[in-house]
Amino acid sequence: MGDEHLTQGRDQLVTLVRRQTAETDCCQRAETVLRAEAMRARFATIGIAVTPEICTSLMAAAMLLASTSEEWGGDYRDALADLAALGLELFDT
Repeated sequence: MGDEHLTQGRDQLVTLVRRQTAETDCCQRAETVLRAEAMRARFATIGIAVTPEICTSLMAAAMLLASTSEEWGGDYRDALADLAALGLELFDT
């Protein structure tokens, strides 16, 4: 797999998550920003650099679990949406 193919796949994932979070209300967006700062601090504490790969890994894991776990219901899927939004916030900042 070439770098261009990987970049294209990452861009598609980021675009999908961005579209899904576009209608988030301002209070939820503020919570996501605060969670992202807390996650960034936690990553720093354990020695993990926040890279585009880390951010998209969070989004990809959330999207995979959400798409394959319908039986868990709304609360579970909401938490996964929060995780995907967190990955996007880290990616964008």
